[in-house]
Amino acid sequence: MKFAAAAVLGLAVLAAPAFAEPGPAEGAALYEAKCKMCHEPGMMNAPKLDKLATLENDKIVQALTTPVPMMAGVVGGLTDDDKRSIAVFLTKKSMPASGDLPEVKAE
Repeated sequence: MKFAAAAVLGLAVLAAPAFAEPGPAEGAALYEAKCKMCHEPGMMNAPKLDKLATLENDKIVQALTTPVPMMAGVVGGLTDDDKRSIAVFLTKKSMPASGDLPEVKAE
């Protein structure tokens, strides 16, 4: 019974980002789960967090949308909201609403 409860809790934690509102907190969780492992140590020339923070939001979204081959498997499945949330987390700059996508405010 404990195993089943732990499994359900684990799945809920993994699914939580998919249901969260777009924003820097959502972006931080996604960065921790998908990006940090390569960008924090700067593996294989992956730009570190301080470099990513200097980029424009659109550049980050573009990199997540058309990733280099090494990133493709890691960022696959990210929604447009996810990509925008990661960008706002990294740059600390808000993104205006665009089409069907809501505004993502920096905190």
